[in-house]
Amino acid sequence: MLSRGIIGKRSSSLCSLLACRNNPSSGQRTAAASAAGALLARSHFLHTSSRTANSSQPFIVPEPQFEQPLIKPEEKRPNIMKVIEREAIARADVDGRSNLFIRRAAPKSRLCAGDVVFVETQNSMSDPLATTSFTGVCIAIYRRGIDTSFILRNVVQKVGVEMRFMAYSPLVKRIEILQKGEGFRRAKLFYLRENPGKTFQLKALKKMAQSAASAKKN
Repeated sequence: MLSRGIIGKRSSSLCSLLACRNNPSSGQRTAAASAAGALLARSHFLHTSSRTANSSQPFIVPEPQFEQPLIKPEEKRPNIMKVIEREAIARADVDGRSNLFIRRAAPKSRLCAGDVVFVETQNSMSDPLATTSFTGVCIAIYRRGIDTSFILRNVVQKVGVEMRFMAYSPLVKRIEILQKGEGFRRAKLFYLRENPGKTFQLKALKKMAQSAASAKKN
């Protein structure tokens, strides 16, 4: 497309020069002169750009973050998108939080629905000291690779509050399991929205509510 445009502009400039020879006038002379100047400038630019491209100048080549692509040994024909996703997860997994979202891991070592979770997040990337914390019961987990997320629910001042966190977000500073849930058989605990009293049956939330109430009295 670039060569066609250059050839077309050159032909138009040549046609204007021929027209100026046949019918010389002041307007055509100025148009022909401007077209010839543009043609010379364009040819000079192409000549200098090809010369700099062929010259051996030092370029900055970034070092690879991984020595080899993250390909599983059992994969005979690896999918390039899955490899890119694994590398993105390995790049974002700073504190080993990916172990909490392994589907086939033991229930004691992974995050499950019904667990009481403490999450600390940064308010902005510019100020790492300004953080916000939230504690709640995990009612849902969405395992979507690098877009993995989970929902926490708590009752604050008799109002149900839900927060959804992206597991591999750079704003999420820390994820900690305070208490493992017991007696929950479902993967999605959306029924806690209709029965908020069951949320406070967990010991960790009771302790946090009591400590918050004592802090307000003092």
